[in-house]
Amino acid sequence: MVMVTNIPAPYRLPVYALLAQESDIDLHVIYCSGREPDREWDLEQAQFAHTYLNQSFVRFRGRFIHVNHDVWSVLLSLKPDIVVTTGFNPTHLMAYAWTRVHGARHVAMTDGTFESELKLTTLHRRIRRHVYKHTAAFIGASDGAMRLYGSYGIDAGNTFRSHLCADNARFFNAEPQEKRYDFIFCGRFEAIKNPFFALNVARDVARKLGRRVSIVFVGSGGLENDIRAYAKTVEAEVETAFSGFAKQEALPAWYGASRIFLFPTQWDPWGVVANEACAAGVPVFVSDVAGSAGELVRDGENGFVMQLDFERWVDAAIKLLTDDALYAAMSARGRELVGEYNYDNAALGIAQAVRHADRAFLPWSTYKSKAHPKVAIIQRRMTQYRLPLFNLMREKLDAAGVELIVVSGDPLPSEKLKADTGELPWGTHVPCRYWLKGKLCWQNAMPVALNANLVVVTQENKLLFNYVRPLLKKDRKWAFWGHGRNFQSTSPNSVSERFKRWLSRHVDWWFAYTELSRDAVVESGFPRERITVLNNAIDTAELAQQIESINPAEAEQIRRDFGIGPGPIGLSLASLHADKRLDFLIDAAHRIRAQVPDFQLVIVGDGPQRDLVRKAVKKAGGWIHWLGTQTGRDKARVLSMSRLMLNPGMVGLSVVDSLVAGVPMVTTAYPHHSPEIAYLHSGQNGLMTDDDVESFVAGVVRLLKASNELERLQAGCRESAPAYTIEKMAAHFCNGILDCLSAEEKETPRSRTSRKTAASERV
Repeated sequence: MVMVTNIPAPYRLPVYALLAQESDIDLHVIYCSGREPDREWDLEQAQFAHTYLNQSFVRFRGRFIHVNHDVWSVLLSLKPDIVVTTGFNPTHLMAYAWTRVHGARHVAMTDGTFESELKLTTLHRRIRRHVYKHTAAFIGASDGAMRLYGSYGIDAGNTFRSHLCADNARFFNAEPQEKRYDFIFCGRFEAIKNPFFALNVARDVARKLGRRVSIVFVGSGGLENDIRAYAKTVEAEVETAFSGFAKQEALPAWYGASRIFLFPTQWDPWGVVANEACAAGVPVFVSDVAGSAGELVRDGENGFVMQLDFERWVDAAIKLLTDDALYAAMSARGRELVGEYNYDNAALGIAQAVRHADRAFLPWSTYKSKAHPKVAIIQRRMTQYRLPLFNLMREKLDAAGVELIVVSGDPLPSEKLKADTGELPWGTHVPCRYWLKGKLCWQNAMPVALNANLVVVTQENKLLFNYVRPLLKKDRKWAFWGHGRNFQSTSPNSVSERFKRWLSRHVDWWFAYTELSRDAVVESGFPRERITVLNNAIDTAELAQQIESINPAEAEQIRRDFGIGPGPIGLSLASLHADKRLDFLIDAAHRIRAQVPDFQLVIVGDGPQRDLVRKAVKKAGGWIHWLGTQTGRDKARVLSMSRLMLNPGMVGLSVVDSLVAGVPMVTTAYPHHSPEIAYLHSGQNGLMTDDDVESFVAGVVRLLKASNELERLQAGCRESAPAYTIEKMAAHFCNGILDCLSAEEKETPRSRTSRKTAASERV
């Protein structure tokens, strides 16, 4: 990745140094200039690769606008995959244009806020909208930045936070100082920073207190001589000291010697000086236009957030200077709040954005030929767990010269209750119309299908769009994606299932969920060589990292949080639907408890049968626990403390969670499992018992009591998990698409082998 930014700022250098240590990120920072004329920062030697462009800027309304034409040639030499720009100077826009021409991903980063950009012109906003439309991830320094991105319609899932921060440790560990000054002002001596306001606050406080007060000005700037002159006119009331420009290592002593930090800025997207004051334990008075106001500086907690009203500032200062208990509380609270604003978290936010961009879609750039083939995947509804798959496929197919179009519609009312609907920013929405209580669905994706070389649809009889193929040109290929058959059907020879098998043979290609799905399609009479096995998966990379990071103490903490007693935990991680056989599970749990007295059943999930679960929890009296839906790190914590996953009913994608977490699943020979049951190899990475309560209970009890067998299954889970990742599923899908696009009506075995080899090399 390349970071294109204005100048090296002391509060960002440590962040970049940490970012450069990430094993999967090769960082290079491009600076527009070594230093701007109004900055006197004392900078350390950069501990990462960097380049200074030939200095070229113009000064406009007190700001420096960088115009470095050589950014293009530097980017050409570096050839980055990802370019992060920190503003909208011409240099930044040239860097963004480079990503569009050369197919790199763009990440936007800002310290600005919704409030700080309220006065932008229409042209400025149009430029931002255009750039954001082709941006893969967004980094902001504050809540205000998140509101700014939200105002442009950017999905929160694409935004990441990288706080502006000071060197907290330097302030935390500083030697205590005698409080020689009532106030401190630290910053540039410019009108926008409002230093005269600070001096006038000190003057009026002195008049109301009836004593001389003191203030120290730390910094320098164009107004320094004017401030010094004005200070002499009020020296009877205010003792004013000037430190001049202070190096970073000297700042803790200046803050430590002061009681209140005055930050009356007239415009500031954040204000790292507020971080410094909080880290030094100095309460902050800040104007409400600063980005840190209300976020780091909280009114009444570690300072006061106020409009630029002299009387309010003076009254607040008097209150704090005369109330030692309040002062001590605010000082301690400031140190507490600033703790999370550290270099590690700031670097992590950038790294997360870069990784997200690396896996996000690569826009179908305008410089590419329109002659490239198009593939349309039609989805009745979009779920959250499918978003990473389509983003990865978009990137891979784009690199192979194929445009991917994903069409999605609308869920049924009952499906909305699952709260798992996802949104693909670059996808195409085509509404669904349902009839017969959802048994029939029409989704008019014809405009997309007519322009596609390959259309991939889901194998469902109720999808009326699946029957429009005769209306398309003969050279348009058609493929099914699905289970291969209805694994939950109780009548495999019904008219519906026979029709599905007949229809399965009348496509050009098949994308089968698993090997079980492939076998079902082959049994229907479809040629095996035109089937791609996807190994259906979800994005487990983050889950694996979260589980790896959880220590035993954290796992035990969640027990205490939810009141889970000691003893082995059997985890049910599933939607609360009838096909999960919750009555079977609860009956089995009581029998297991009778043989393993400290056994705990933990149920995670939600759904129509929640009342059944509530009653079971109440009846058990403390050893059955329902945690509701758990996601992200909360889900990882539950998995990390569990001994087994228990699912006597339909097994689906939750088996992937079992493998990734190393928590073996115990299920039954239930005849209606989803195709993902193919991932569970009984006796190797899980256990499948006979389909009765006694056998299920016996299997669970045996594993809970036989540690050697359980450890063997846990090891089997970890060995199996790498085979079922979203990355591999995307690669299988893309290879299959390329195979289908290049397939002839009749092929020889030799030509088919060479074609597959070439397709694999492309992806």
